[in-house]
Amino acid sequence: MGLDRLTRAEVAQVLGVSAATIRHHVDSTDRLYSLACARAFGRLQLDSDSKSWQDYLRTLGQRFAELVTATPGLEDYVLRGPYEERTLEQFERIMNEVLLRKPEFDRATAHLLGSRTLIISAALHTPARNRYPDSQYPKPETLSAVVSWTLDAFLVGAEKMIDSGLVPTVVPTPDASWTHISDH
Repeated sequence: MGLDRLTRAEVAQVLGVSAATIRHHVDSTDRLYSLACARAFGRLQLDSDSKSWQDYLRTLGQRFAELVTATPGLEDYVLRGPYEERTLEQFERIMNEVLLRKPEFDRATAHLLGSRTLIISAALHTPARNRYPDSQYPKPETLSAVVSWTLDAFLVGAEKMIDSGLVPTVVPTPDASWTHISDH
């Protein structure tokens, strides 16, 4: 059962409980989706031995592309929300990991780099096998190479723009995604 097709009835069946039990604990399918996605996103390994912010974000991007490919529907949650608190904590940790490797960055820059890494990685997954005949579906190593190349292109360009002082102002969004905690 993919997150993109999640229903309370299916969850009840998988758990061996009644649909009424699930409805009692989770008031809507949207809430169930949000909780399930937060749990799935929580499986993204955020730690890394990477020394540079670029290597950290490359590693994170590859891991996220793999997670999104294995978890249909997760990309929409991560891209659009609304977010559970545990997801906001994951976002916060990503910003902190970037800042740990490059303390000269401000939080807005760390936010921009982390969020765009996830956006790019989500966009590169290809779960829609129906777009390819089975014999033509790209091999995992081919997809991984495309993700790596695209992340490298983004990070090389981002580094040049940051070094040139070209970092856009980041405005907090109404759902408070990524910028829910002010500079401190």
